[in-house]
Amino acid sequence: MLTHQTNRLRKALMLLLVAALISSGATTAHAQYQNVPTAEIAINGKAVDGINPIKIDGTYYLPFVKLAKLLGYNHIKFEEKTKTYEITDGSTTIRTTMGGTKAKKGNEYVNIKAPRWVNETAYISLHAGGALFNSYITFKKENGSVQIQKPASQYIVHTGDTLWNISRIHHTTVEQLKAENNLTSNLIKDGQRLKIPARNKMKETEPTREQTPTKKSETSITTLRQNILTEAKKYLGAGYKFGATLAEAPKLFDCSSYTQLVFKNNGTDIPRVSRDQASIGKTVTNLQAGDLMFFTNRDLYSDGRIGHVGIYMGDGSMIHASTSLGVDITKNVLEHPYWGPNYLFSKRVVE
Repeated sequence: MLTHQTNRLRKALMLLLVAALISSGATTAHAQYQNVPTAEIAINGKAVDGINPIKIDGTYYLPFVKLAKLLGYNHIKFEEKTKTYEITDGSTTIRTTMGGTKAKKGNEYVNIKAPRWVNETAYISLHAGGALFNSYITFKKENGSVQIQKPASQYIVHTGDTLWNISRIHHTTVEQLKAENNLTSNLIKDGQRLKIPARNKMKETEPTREQTPTKKSETSITTLRQNILTEAKKYLGAGYKFGATLAEAPKLFDCSSYTQLVFKNNGTDIPRVSRDQASIGKTVTNLQAGDLMFFTNRDLYSDGRIGHVGIYMGDGSMIHASTSLGVDITKNVLEHPYWGPNYLFSKRVVE
C-alpha cells in the first residue's frame, strides 16, 4: 500500500516537473528532442549555407544565432542571467528571451512559439523566426532543406495574434489584411497563413510618440552643419555590413552605425538603429545640411518599416552607408529612381 502511494507521489511530482519545464519554454536534458541531419539553407531560392535543425514535439527549430547572422542581424548581445538575446541589423532591434512567448521588435511586441535552450544553444521555431525576421521560413521535406523567403509575402498566425496586432507590426490596416485574405470576420487561428498586403500599401509613419527634443548646440549652427559633413566625408569608401558595431568602424558600417558615429564625433549621442533615430528631434520639410533622412527598404522588408537613414548634405545630395556601395554620396536623392519613391520623412536632431 505504502509502495503504491509512493509511486503515485513520484509520478505526480514528475508530471509537475514536466509541466513546469513546458510552461517555461526551456528544454533541458529531460525533454525530448530529435537531431535532424544538417540542412541546406536557401534564401530566395539560393543556397547560402548549412544549418543543423532539431525537432521538439514535431516542430522544427533552428539555431537562433546562426539564423540571425544569415539574415544580416550581426550585432548580437546576450544576457546570460536572463537568457535574453538583443540583436540588430541596423534597422530594428529585436529582443527575445528563452521560454518567452512574446518578443520585442522595435517598439512592437510579436507573439511567438517560445524559443528553447538546448545544450547551451538557443533554438527558435520556423514560424517564430519568420515573425521576427520578416521572412517566410519552411522546411522542404523533399530534399531536407530550409527555405527562406525574404522579405516575406506571407505571415503565419501565432497563438495570441489578432488582426490588429498583425496589421500593426506590418504597418498596414485591418481592412487591408481582410481584403487581401478574403476574410469576412476578425477571427483567425493559430497556424493560419495570411497574405501580407503589397509593399506599396504599407508604410511606417514617424514614431512621434517617442520624440525627444532637438539638441541645442553651443557651436554656431552653420559651423556645426559643416563639421557634420566634414566628419561624414572622412569615411567615404568604407564598407557595409548589416548590424556592424562601432568597434568595426571605420572599416565597416551599417546605415545607422555610420550616422551614430558621425553625430557622436560632433558631440551628439543618437540611438543605435534607424527606427530609433527616427524618434528623436523634430520633423522638417525644408531640409538643411546635417538633417537625417529616413527611407523604407522594400528589398529587405515587406512591413514598410524604416529601413535606412542618411545625412542630407544641403545641395540635394545625401551621404550614407548603402548596402551596395558602402559609404557613398547619392546626388539628387529625392529624384533618385530608388531612394525617391522609398523616402519617408526627415528629422533635425541638432540646431
